[in-house]
Amino acid sequence: MDQPKFSMNALVVVVSVFTALTLLVTVAILNTKNPFPVNEYYPVEGTNYAVRYSTYHPNGLYVGPENTCKLVLEGSFGVEWGCVKHGDTLYTNEYTMTDLGLVTCDFIKIDLNTLEKETLLRDTILRGKNGDGKLVCVTGFLMPSNAPATNPLCALYGMTAAGMDPRQRTAEVLFIDPATGEIAYRENTPDALSDDFAARYLAPGETEARE
Repeated sequence: MDQPKFSMNALVVVVSVFTALTLLVTVAILNTKNPFPVNEYYPVEGTNYAVRYSTYHPNGLYVGPENTCKLVLEGSFGVEWGCVKHGDTLYTNEYTMTDLGLVTCDFIKIDLNTLEKETLLRDTILRGKNGDGKLVCVTGFLMPSNAPATNPLCALYGMTAAGMDPRQRTAEVLFIDPATGEIAYRENTPDALSDDFAARYLAPGETEARE
């Protein structure tokens, strides 16, 4: 009569130990998912603002010195060539993660007086400003980090994104007037995804040469 009771107690102990080990392994995995802490601070030239990526603080637009700055607009925004200030307007990229686990990029503008954000073009990435002062963007494609040529989730996303085929080899290059935010010129070309993009599209005179 005692044997069944002993077996049940042993089973309870085994299950408890297994549960505890599973919890420890799960916590360990979560803690090592990002083993390299991030705390990067990128000042926006000509302003008191900066874009921050951090493990310890929310990503976003901050104001003030690095050690005492305050968050004013949360989001994962572009830096370096993906961020251009014109007057009181900041044109930049905003990166988001979809429910499918894909990283997308939208071209946005931020009013530095009101800190209001407006999405100008979806699935569009700002590549920089050319010598003529035009903002140069590439639109109609998914970020290469998503492996659009082989990732079936990209094809599923493409079904919901108007005018985009994730498997296509070409994309549109847009030249945008920073004073108005309007498209001055556009070109559909395979060179939009080329390694020498800067030499082709960010050089002085590129806008006028194509008009």
